[in-house]
Amino acid sequence: MASSSLRTVEEIFKDYNARRSALVRALTYDVDDFYSQCDPDKENLCLYGQPNEAWEVALPAEEVPSELPEPGLGINFARDGMNKKDWLSLVAVHSDCWLLSVAFYFGARLNRNERKCFFSMMNDLPTVFEVVTGQKPVKEKPTVESGSKS
Repeated sequence: MASSSLRTVEEIFKDYNARRSALVRALTYDVDDFYSQCDPDKENLCLYGQPNEAWEVALPAEEVPSELPEPGLGINFARDGMNKKDWLSLVAVHSDCWLLSVAFYFGARLNRNERKCFFSMMNDLPTVFEVVTGQKPVKEKPTVESGSKS
């Protein structure tokens, strides 16, 4: 989805939630597949969460500057030098940072009240790090309607 088509808090939150769901799935349910794709002998790899809830391990965009902020670069290099749980936690932290940067890239034109509402909706969900480390379990995805009520 092009950045110009995400205009409302609800549209941006839907994109954020889908990308977040993809990253959570990569680092939990699909962890063995994700781990095997992060071969340290490959180039600098990134973990992407897509707006269709798919995840992908791929090289960063070649265009400079990229259309969207880029996720953590080179996630594969530390894989074999760390405990698996610690490495997954590190990837989760970088994934949360990327999610926030993409969300605020799309939300750059939101006004103060819209940003406050959007941040509140995001904050109602556990972070990728919290899910991966077991600090907060995966729960039902809030809908845009339930997330926007204060």
